[in-house]
Amino acid sequence: MSGAAKVNATRKRGLRRPAVRLAQALGFLFVVNTFVLPQLVGTTEAISLLGDLDASLLLLGTVAELASLVCIAHLIRTLLPEAVRPSLWTVQQIVMAARAASRVVPGGAAVGGVISYRLLRKAGVPTPDAGFSVGTQSIESAAVLILLLFFALIVSIPVSGLNAAYLTVTIIGSLILLALAGLVVGITRGEEHVVNSARRVAVFIRVVNPEFLEGALRSLASQLSQLGGDRRELVRQATWSAAYWLLGAAALWVFLGAYGSWTRIDGLIIAFALANIVATVPITPGGLGVMEVTLVASLVGFGVPPSIALFGVVSWRLINFWIPLPLGAGAYLALTVGRPSFAGIDEIEAITEEARVQAREASPWRGAGRGSPDPH
Repeated sequence: MSGAAKVNATRKRGLRRPAVRLAQALGFLFVVNTFVLPQLVGTTEAISLLGDLDASLLLLGTVAELASLVCIAHLIRTLLPEAVRPSLWTVQQIVMAARAASRVVPGGAAVGGVISYRLLRKAGVPTPDAGFSVGTQSIESAAVLILLLFFALIVSIPVSGLNAAYLTVTIIGSLILLALAGLVVGITRGEEHVVNSARRVAVFIRVVNPEFLEGALRSLASQLSQLGGDRRELVRQATWSAAYWLLGAAALWVFLGAYGSWTRIDGLIIAFALANIVATVPITPGGLGVMEVTLVASLVGFGVPPSIALFGVVSWRLINFWIPLPLGAGAYLALTVGRPSFAGIDEIEAITEEARVQAREASPWRGAGRGSPDPH
């Protein structure tokens, strides 16, 4: 065996081991999450709940959950210029592939974003548009989720009474919203002042790289300026984001109803939003286990029987977490196998931009000729 062949064989073995371990870990978590946790409610009660199960509601909840993913595809397409928008089916496949990738590693949202970006590039979307769409979709979705949590808390406090835990969450949510509003206003009306202030803070605390922070803020300012240019488009995008979260919450609500408990909408949204926020902490892949525990505890706090909360959440997570894995893997293969690669487009764009810069430097009079003539 040649040296190159030995290197390739070693590399394949090195890649195979983490893949096998990941598959084993996911299989273990699937068994625990699906079969072990429900046994905590007791065999007799489990049989009773399953006997009263309304299968038609499970089907309706599954449709609502899958429809939420269609909303994300529409949001991504809305954020792309019409001239470079792939078909809805192509974007839907990209969404499914990214969702599957985000489910297999802790903190997978970043991985899902990279997969979305690369597949959009492969579909022929230019680099700036692909980056803007993926980044803005994440920002808008997070902002809408926080707003839904805030409004649900405002409604819940008068109905349920003053609860110390929910009051704390309301205060924290208010502070986050105020901080986001302040950042938006500041960066759109005085970008240089905000960037310079942020750089000084970064240099002082020595935690964040000042150059990285400046680049992130300038990118955010560019995205906000583009979003603010068309109020109608901004409302349309916010609507798709809200539809995504609300359909996901509706799916959970229907799954709980299938087991016999129709919880209050405000409590459901609070539990749903809190669980999704907590699940972003990179502890387990896709927040597996973390989201279930948070959801069950929150729903029980709003009066859902513990057994129904556990069965409803576990059943919903079978659709929310596990179904996107095979669907996303199939979508990724469909998008990549046998398709032409657009990797060379990045190099072409870089060469083109470099040529433009060199042309401007070599012919400075061209820029002057467009405005007032240079008297010198």
